[in-house]
Amino acid sequence: MDLSQDNELYRKLKEGNGQAFKTLFEKYYSALCHFACQLLQDNVLAEESVQELFVRLWERRELLNIETSVKHYLFQSVRNQCLNLIQHQKVRKLYASKIIESANREIDTEQYFMEVDLIKRIEKSIDSLPQKRKEIFKLSREQGLKYKEIAEKLNISIKTVEAQMGLALKYLRDDLKEYSDHLLTLLLIFKK
Repeated sequence: MDLSQDNELYRKLKEGNGQAFKTLFEKYYSALCHFACQLLQDNVLAEESVQELFVRLWERRELLNIETSVKHYLFQSVRNQCLNLIQHQKVRKLYASKIIESANREIDTEQYFMEVDLIKRIEKSIDSLPQKRKEIFKLSREQGLKYKEIAEKLNISIKTVEAQMGLALKYLRDDLKEYSDHLLTLLLIFKK
């Protein structure tokens, strides 16, 4: 298939054509899995990442706005997803090493319960953000996307992403001011 046929499949996919989706899946699935495996060095994670991409592609088909080739879009999406997964794994490893390190020290139960309470309060505050602002915040802090990547993913301007992140952080600082001594440390967990 050439570029024009891919564009025609994309157009039909946006209209909800299941056969067009199946054709794109069959055409690119194994190549995308191979590409993801080179990045992740894990066959299972690679396949899960590609499957997740195709699920999102189908679920968000009406909102899609592919300006490059379909092939480029799919490979770029898998690349971003794999890099986010690698970043997330690094954060988890760092957090796990800090947990192990703190477990080796004497446990301050009062401090522990304060941190657990703060984490719950942060999650509650994040959940109370307006939907779009919450989505932008989570893409930045939990998935590690850069502002430009968020703007492209949500089809909005970088300025909008910056403004929404600024408002989200201001709201969280204000809403959690009683925890100001510990807030900076825990917000770093959510940082890229």
